[in-house]
Amino acid sequence: MRILFQGAGAIGLAGAALFTDAHEVAVVSRRPAARPRAAYPRRVSVIDPSGDQRPIGPGNGSSGDGEPDDSEPGDGEPGNGSSGDGSSGDGRPVNDRSGAQPRAHADGDTSVEASSGWAMTRVAATRRVTVTDWDRAREAGRWDLIVLSTRPRDLDPTVASAIRQTCAPVIAITSQVDGDLDRARTQFPDAEVAVFGPAFVSERVADGDAATGHEVRYWAPPAAPRFLVSGRRETVKRLVRELGRLVMPVPHSAIALPPTVFIPYVAELSIRGGSWVQLKSHLNRPARAAAEAVRARSRLPLPLSASVAKAVSAPVARAVLEAMEAVLPIDVTTYAGRHFGRHVGQTRDMLSGWAAGASATTALREQIAALDAAVAVD
Repeated sequence: MRILFQGAGAIGLAGAALFTDAHEVAVVSRRPAARPRAAYPRRVSVIDPSGDQRPIGPGNGSSGDGEPDDSEPGDGEPGNGSSGDGSSGDGRPVNDRSGAQPRAHADGDTSVEASSGWAMTRVAATRRVTVTDWDRAREAGRWDLIVLSTRPRDLDPTVASAIRQTCAPVIAITSQVDGDLDRARTQFPDAEVAVFGPAFVSERVADGDAATGHEVRYWAPPAAPRFLVSGRRETVKRLVRELGRLVMPVPHSAIALPPTVFIPYVAELSIRGGSWVQLKSHLNRPARAAAEAVRARSRLPLPLSASVAKAVSAPVARAVLEAMEAVLPIDVTTYAGRHFGRHVGQTRDMLSGWAAGASATTALREQIAALDAAVAVD
């Protein structure tokens, strides 16, 4: 498939990197640019199945730490890896119109001659992703799928117009806020709209730089789908047929319900100034808020309320948080505060949606008030 990822943020760049091995992909920034540029999202991992700790960087050559090599880009366009002969800096063809590359290296290939076995490493692989603008994306021809990393209501009017002009038959939203799916269908009436639930963790690196392309890192579970997808039956069937194991079809509830469990803890983290330690010391309120949110979203009958409360109780939450600390190859204790601190508005909207749909929402409303107070202080 030919796939555009809207937004050159963490989700857009990481998502494109995960799809680029089997599909022609590009990331579209809303900012016009003189020419496309290359980004190199880095996949972090504790275990590298190739046994080689050298990630692929820009070009065939790579330094041991995944940084670009010191070679000159030649006579091609700087920033998009072009070598002047219609190929990328590493010898792979580049779409002349969009700058997008049809394929990249497979996830397991961290070097041309990877040895067998297992090795401990911090960077499992680096992908080359082209970042372009909407004018070039439209000129590049027909795209099969556009994945939105921005909430439909937050799209700049010029970006929304550009998406409509691109005429992609399918648009996928990554927002899980109640009402955003209907809004997207209203905004893009000529396209089928699906929901993609990311099944990976991504972030913009604090010391990352767009000039080097190393502004995003991400982690994805091995052998797992990269997105959960829901939508109309025929649309989902086509996406699964085209994308294969990159996506997993699920009922909409499988995407909508998980946030009711973890977003109250995200809210509490933001209320506590992004402090993981403070969150772990204040788990009772988010546990109560999660129970209220699950009941509101799932419409569970009252006899099941006690079971829901137990499933999202503070002791269970503490065990999950500690498991995340042990399992994830990134420092979740600092990542979570940084990442969700940039999405406080979306967190609040999700809490408000659940509070409006439930009869007993004491903890949810307490969190909304505390979140507003914390934002006002900032």
